[in-house]
Amino acid sequence: MLRLPALPRVSPVELPGKLRARLKDGVAPSLQSLLADEAEGRDNLIVPRLIEGLSGPALVEIDWSGWYGPPNRFPMLHTDVSMVSAAFAVPLASLRPLLPQTARLTPARLTPWHGVLLVSAFHVHRGGLGRYQELNIATPMLLDTPRRLPGWSLLREALHGGRDPAVGLVTLASTVDRARPRDVGVQLYGLPRLLAHAEFALGSQTGLASMEIDGQRTAALEVSAPRSYLQWQMDLSHNSFSILQGQLLRSHSTVIAEGYRGARGSAKVEFGEHPQYLPFRGLPLLARPMETRICARLNAILGTPELLGPA
Repeated sequence: MLRLPALPRVSPVELPGKLRARLKDGVAPSLQSLLADEAEGRDNLIVPRLIEGLSGPALVEIDWSGWYGPPNRFPMLHTDVSMVSAAFAVPLASLRPLLPQTARLTPARLTPWHGVLLVSAFHVHRGGLGRYQELNIATPMLLDTPRRLPGWSLLREALHGGRDPAVGLVTLASTVDRARPRDVGVQLYGLPRLLAHAEFALGSQTGLASMEIDGQRTAALEVSAPRSYLQWQMDLSHNSFSILQGQLLRSHSTVIAEGYRGARGSAKVEFGEHPQYLPFRGLPLLARPMETRICARLNAILGTPELLGPA
């Protein structure tokens, strides 16, 4: 039986620059308060008890000078999401030039010579940033630690649930098809996120996503699960690291998904001719993915970003 993971922190924290975090006294997080300005879509909850657990902490709003959209409310709630993803082993020598320039984060290792590249596509049908599509390229990294995690099973266990605050994903490239999630990603988290045209299709056990900017493809992902796979619920909660204005941020996401997951699926990734994606074209990804995921239903709760000091 799936255990409900711990909910992310929502306490207001110190943030760099002109970001403002406001505690909304007397307003508890709920479906109604967190998604009050989001008219699109319908809630598609997998575990309603997880959402009900939001009633404890207070609601937080984060904005900044020049912000034009609805309030960015935390914990940020996504109540109807589809996802496909694939994880590949990649030589560290090829991965290192793409990593952020900070001595505090080091790549998590499968072997002394290999790291992991995780390519994920999301179609957010309803959530705290409205309706949008995203294609994200990330890698797991370790914070302020020389530890090495030998083997995919140990690394996946470390990521599972986001219980280890020193293990998290770092976004290397991201594209979305709406301006609001692009601007929040760039201005609040410091993500390398671009605005692009998106295509996303999800079958019973297949998924396809691609992005392009001005006719130039950024990336495309195609995933298939074996017919023998059974659909099940999974805890995909994790930490994420990013760098904003020279400061290191950590965010915790509580994620529950329903779908297919395993090591016997197939996946194909293509990196396009867009200038910011050309460096990825040289990555020698192994032909067979280490893990694939196809989830028709996903719920996510994002905590407020936590300031960890200079990067």
